[in-house]
Amino acid sequence: MKKLLLTATLLAAISATAMGANTSGLLDSGKSDSVNVTAHYVEPLAISLDLGTINFGDVYTDSVVSDETVTATITGTQDETFTYTVSTNGSLVKINGAAAGVTYNGATTGFILGTVDVTFNVGLDTTGVTDVAETDVDVNETVTMTVTYDSIAGA
Repeated sequence: MKKLLLTATLLAAISATAMGANTSGLLDSGKSDSVNVTAHYVEPLAISLDLGTINFGDVYTDSVVSDETVTATITGTQDETFTYTVSTNGSLVKINGAAAGVTYNGATTGFILGTVDVTFNVGLDTTGVTDVAETDVDVNETVTMTVTYDSIAGA
Protein backbone atom coordinates (compact mmCIF):
# COMPACT_ATOMS: atom_id res chain seq x y z
CA MET A 1 0.00 0.00 0.00
CA LYS A 2 2.87 2.38 0.73
CA LYS A 3 4.35 1.66 -2.67
CA LEU A 4 1.17 2.79 -4.44
CA LEU A 5 1.01 6.05 -2.50
CA LEU A 6 4.62 6.91 -3.34
CA THR A 7 3.97 6.50 -7.10
CA ALA A 8 1.00 8.88 -6.97
CA THR A 9 3.09 11.49 -5.14
CA LEU A 10 5.87 11.21 -7.75
CA LEU A 11 3.40 11.84 -10.64
CA ALA A 12 2.04 14.95 -8.89
CA ALA A 13 5.58 16.32 -8.47
CA ILE A 14 6.40 15.78 -12.19
CA SER A 15 3.16 17.47 -13.26
CA ALA A 16 3.84 20.52 -11.07
CA THR A 17 7.32 20.89 -12.62
CA ALA A 18 5.93 20.76 -16.18
CA MET A 19 3.59 23.67 -15.43
CA GLY A 20 6.40 25.88 -14.16
CA ALA A 21 6.94 29.49 -15.22
CA ASN A 22 7.99 30.43 -18.76
CA THR A 23 11.63 31.50 -18.95
CA SER A 24 11.97 31.68 -22.76
CA GLY A 25 12.05 35.11 -24.40
CA LEU A 26 10.69 33.64 -27.65
CA LEU A 27 7.39 32.68 -26.06
CA ASP A 28 6.86 36.09 -24.43
CA SER A 29 7.58 38.27 -27.47
CA GLY A 30 4.90 38.98 -30.09
CA LYS A 31 5.13 37.77 -33.69
CA SER A 32 3.56 39.34 -36.71
CA ASP A 33 3.22 38.66 -40.40
CA SER A 34 1.53 40.47 -43.25
CA VAL A 35 -0.38 39.69 -46.43
CA ASN A 36 -0.54 42.04 -49.38
CA VAL A 37 -4.07 42.48 -50.78
CA THR A 38 -4.55 43.69 -54.31
CA ALA A 39 -8.04 44.47 -55.61
CA HIS A 40 -9.42 44.98 -59.10
CA TYR A 41 -12.62 47.00 -59.17
CA VAL A 42 -15.25 46.14 -61.77
CA GLU A 43 -18.40 48.04 -62.60
CA PRO A 44 -21.72 46.35 -61.91
CA LEU A 45 -23.21 44.86 -65.06
CA ALA A 46 -26.17 46.69 -66.59
CA ILE A 47 -28.59 45.46 -69.28
CA SER A 48 -30.85 47.59 -71.43
CA LEU A 49 -33.28 45.92 -73.87
CA ASP A 50 -34.65 47.73 -76.91
CA LEU A 51 -38.03 45.99 -76.63
CA GLY A 52 -39.86 45.89 -73.32
CA THR A 53 -42.75 43.86 -74.72
CA ILE A 54 -43.13 41.65 -77.74
CA ASN A 55 -46.74 41.34 -78.89
CA PHE A 56 -47.32 38.81 -81.67
CA GLY A 57 -51.01 39.70 -81.87
CA ASP A 58 -53.55 37.03 -82.84
CA VAL A 59 -51.82 33.74 -83.61
CA TYR A 60 -53.31 30.67 -85.24
CA THR A 61 -52.78 27.36 -83.54
CA ASP A 62 -50.45 24.92 -85.21
CA SER A 63 -48.25 27.72 -86.56
CA VAL A 64 -44.81 29.19 -86.10
CA VAL A 65 -44.65 32.97 -85.88
CA SER A 66 -41.66 34.76 -87.38
CA ASP A 67 -39.04 35.88 -84.89
CA GLU A 68 -38.63 39.35 -83.44
CA THR A 69 -35.04 40.53 -82.94
CA VAL A 70 -34.14 41.95 -79.55
CA THR A 71 -30.97 43.96 -78.99
CA ALA A 72 -29.53 44.00 -75.49
CA THR A 73 -26.99 46.68 -74.62
CA ILE A 74 -24.74 45.39 -71.86
CA THR A 75 -22.45 47.72 -69.95
CA GLY A 76 -19.54 46.59 -67.78
CA THR A 77 -15.83 46.99 -67.19
CA GLN A 78 -13.60 47.35 -70.26
CA ASP A 79 -11.44 44.29 -71.06
CA GLU A 80 -13.52 41.95 -68.87
CA THR A 81 -15.45 39.03 -70.37
CA PHE A 82 -18.98 37.88 -69.64
CA THR A 83 -21.35 35.05 -70.48
CA TYR A 84 -25.08 35.41 -70.98
CA THR A 85 -28.13 33.19 -71.14
CA VAL A 86 -31.61 33.88 -72.45
CA SER A 87 -34.47 31.75 -71.16
CA THR A 88 -38.24 31.65 -71.02
CA ASN A 89 -40.56 30.50 -68.27
CA GLY A 90 -43.03 28.77 -70.60
CA SER A 91 -43.33 26.24 -73.38
CA LEU A 92 -44.36 28.31 -76.44
CA VAL A 93 -41.71 31.04 -76.73
CA LYS A 94 -38.53 30.00 -78.54
CA ILE A 95 -35.15 31.73 -78.35
CA ASN A 96 -32.85 31.90 -81.40
CA GLY A 97 -34.77 29.22 -83.25
CA ALA A 98 -34.27 26.57 -80.56
CA ALA A 99 -37.21 24.47 -79.45
CA ALA A 100 -39.70 26.32 -77.27
CA GLY A 101 -38.76 26.42 -73.59
CA VAL A 102 -35.04 25.77 -74.20
CA THR A 103 -32.46 28.10 -72.60
CA TYR A 104 -30.04 29.75 -75.04
CA ASN A 105 -26.42 29.99 -73.82
CA GLY A 106 -24.61 32.87 -75.48
CA ALA A 107 -20.93 32.83 -76.30
CA THR A 108 -18.35 34.38 -74.00
CA THR A 109 -18.05 38.01 -75.03
CA GLY A 110 -15.60 40.71 -74.02
CA PHE A 111 -16.11 44.39 -73.34
CA ILE A 112 -13.95 46.28 -75.81
CA LEU A 113 -15.05 49.77 -74.84
CA GLY A 114 -17.20 48.94 -71.82
CA THR A 115 -20.43 48.46 -73.82
CA VAL A 116 -21.50 45.57 -76.05
CA ASP A 117 -24.69 45.03 -78.08
CA VAL A 118 -25.93 41.43 -78.17
CA THR A 119 -28.89 40.36 -80.31
CA PHE A 120 -31.16 37.38 -79.93
CA ASN A 121 -34.42 36.32 -81.57
CA VAL A 122 -37.71 35.63 -79.84
CA GLY A 123 -40.33 33.56 -81.65
CA LEU A 124 -43.56 31.76 -80.90
CA ASP A 125 -44.25 28.10 -81.69
CA THR A 126 -47.86 26.97 -81.34
CA THR A 127 -47.52 23.73 -83.33
CA GLY A 128 -48.00 21.72 -80.14
CA VAL A 129 -51.20 23.55 -79.11
CA THR A 130 -54.11 21.30 -80.07
CA ASP A 131 -56.32 21.20 -76.99
CA VAL A 132 -59.35 23.51 -77.18
CA ALA A 133 -58.69 24.66 -73.60
CA GLU A 134 -55.23 25.87 -74.68
CA THR A 135 -56.35 27.68 -77.84
CA ASP A 136 -58.56 30.33 -76.26
CA VAL A 137 -56.05 31.74 -73.79
CA ASP A 138 -53.47 34.50 -73.92
CA VAL A 139 -49.83 33.49 -73.82
CA ASN A 140 -48.00 35.41 -71.14
CA GLU A 141 -44.45 34.11 -70.94
CA THR A 142 -41.43 36.01 -69.66
CA VAL A 143 -38.07 36.04 -71.44
CA THR A 144 -35.16 36.54 -69.02
CA MET A 145 -31.60 37.50 -69.93
CA THR A 146 -28.89 36.79 -67.34
CA VAL A 147 -25.37 38.23 -67.65
CA THR A 148 -22.40 37.27 -65.44
CA TYR A 149 -18.71 38.11 -65.49
CA ASP A 150 -16.59 35.06 -66.37
CA SER A 151 -13.66 35.93 -64.14
CA ILE A 152 -12.11 39.15 -63.03
CA ALA A 153 -8.88 39.85 -64.96
CA GLY A 154 -6.93 41.29 -62.04
CA ALA A 155 -7.74 38.39 -59.75
